[in-house]
Amino acid sequence: MKKHLKHLLLPLFVILLAWPFVGNAAQGSLLKNDTVRHDNNGTLIINTTPLCKDVIGFNGPTPVEIYIKNGKVQKVVALANEETPSFFQRASVILKSWDGKKVSEAAKLKVDVVSGATYSSQAIIQNVQTGLNYAQKNAKRLGVTTSSFYPVLITVLAIAFVLCLASYLIRRFRKRS
Repeated sequence: MKKHLKHLLLPLFVILLAWPFVGNAAQGSLLKNDTVRHDNNGTLIINTTPLCKDVIGFNGPTPVEIYIKNGKVQKVVALANEETPSFFQRASVILKSWDGKKVSEAAKLKVDVVSGATYSSQAIIQNVQTGLNYAQKNAKRLGVTTSSFYPVLITVLAIAFVLCLASYLIRRFRKRS
């Protein structure tokens, strides 16, 4: 009796233990590029470095990362760049302009450049708009509007567990009859 239970539950236990590694590998292969990644909280992060190679501030590219969760921009973070620090610091105040907005709203948002840091501001704005447009065009594939993959996984595993348990109980009942 215990032997049958062990044979039924052991594969399920192995799947549960291996899933974080297999799941992350599968997700990584689907989204494996320098533009997109997910963090452990289900936040989609879009890196504009490969998308905006031709977008230049005063001294060069000014890439950003756009954090999106549940269809809303959580934050925009400036990445390393060659801009003059004092000018870029002035321009970086616009990074908060998109926070909390739905991706569709944020993509249409008209943000004013910062006087005295025009080139840097324009480059930041163009990076964010390009990243948000990328998110909209690839929304289904990227899961922009979905909150997480884990509720589906938990449901599937619960169903598998119930089926294994039912199979065991049916075999046990037949042996008694």
